[in-house]
Amino acid sequence: MKLTKLNMISWIFYFHLIMQSFIASILVVNGWDNHYVINTVSRDSRFYGWLAVQYTMIAFPFGMLLINFVFGYKSSRDLFNSYLNSPLQHFISPRDSYIKFFLYILSFISILSVIYTLANLKTLPILKIFQGYNAYDLARFRQEASRSFEGNQYIRNIFGLTFTPILAYISFSYWKITRSKKDFIWFFIMFIFSFLILTYDLSKYPFIMFIVGFLFLKVLIKGEVKKEIIFLFGGVAVALVLLAYIFIGKVTDFQTLFSYNKGLLGRILLSQAAGTYLAFEYFPKMHDFIGFASLSNVLSKAFGINYVDRAARIIMENFNPAGVQGGTAGVMNSLFIAEAWANFGWIGVIFSPIYVGMFVQAIFMTFLKSKKTPLSVGLFSYLSYNLPITGGFNDFFYNPVLMITFVIFTSIYIMAFVLEKAKRSV
Repeated sequence: MKLTKLNMISWIFYFHLIMQSFIASILVVNGWDNHYVINTVSRDSRFYGWLAVQYTMIAFPFGMLLINFVFGYKSSRDLFNSYLNSPLQHFISPRDSYIKFFLYILSFISILSVIYTLANLKTLPILKIFQGYNAYDLARFRQEASRSFEGNQYIRNIFGLTFTPILAYISFSYWKITRSKKDFIWFFIMFIFSFLILTYDLSKYPFIMFIVGFLFLKVLIKGEVKKEIIFLFGGVAVALVLLAYIFIGKVTDFQTLFSYNKGLLGRILLSQAAGTYLAFEYFPKMHDFIGFASLSNVLSKAFGINYVDRAARIIMENFNPAGVQGGTAGVMNSLFIAEAWANFGWIGVIFSPIYVGMFVQAIFMTFLKSKKTPLSVGLFSYLSYNLPITGGFNDFFYNPVLMITFVIFTSIYIMAFVLEKAKRSV
């Protein structure tokens, strides 16, 4: 849990659970929030939301401990420190020619997918920042780019939004080993295209977290970072958020920017948590429990079930119907417990933290027991901040992007390994 050894687990606890959920639960249950969204919530919903968060703080690590025992460990601390102290290694051979060949192909496909995504937008929202549009119009352009995308969403979501940043981390890791100009150019190209795809709809969070991802990467490669590096990354992240609020949100009042219930702090401490309390407010009073109906449109059709929008979308439709109708509001994501409640009621609240804790720890332990290579630390860094803790419970049941990611990168390893073995046997 040391900040200088920031990792998947400590990030989830410090950022998602404590900063984005636990602090809000204390403010909300005591009525100290004075937040424009949470002010619409009844006392009962505030209490139930608080109770669910407190339970999560206990049940989530319990699920993690269960997985430790499954792997044969009482604690993952020693395994984690052993992983950090091990050197970064080539995957198969000193040149890793075969695996780089497939990674170059995947990088080329990802670059094409970024170009494809930008080409299929009606307008480039990032250009509108410099054309004098107000915050309302920029919000409309953002939702239009995101939810009204006319191209293939799988190409955008998998090869663009997911693979491009992962390949940036992988190419950076190779450059750290080789210090070759070729690997640096590869990294530089993937970094530029990561910026383009992660900011295509004016979202602030994805690119900022992409930058923070290099902190995870540095920890995994070096074993530990200095406190000054932590502050540097934190300062850069805050500066980027402030610039986004000023130029995209058109917020120039610094008192508002740094107020605990508005602006930057309000976004982290309260706005991200608001969906939890609205879930208890709207389900099942205004909307029936969803069950598995929102898991996947494809699966719903296959099993003859009527597909229902996910809880985050339904919550936004109830809270801000005009914004949804006008195209300026999308979803209201929150701690996974919110969607668990909206889907299954108290059964979801009771079992989801244990299940998600087990899911997260299983991924964490799998990486710690694997060989420390550019490919593995790249994936590890990406997943360290990208698991949907404050996204949705559904994603821990059915996550096609995550499944395809593991299938493709595992296939790359297998093909490269087979070719290398065949070469040596000749």
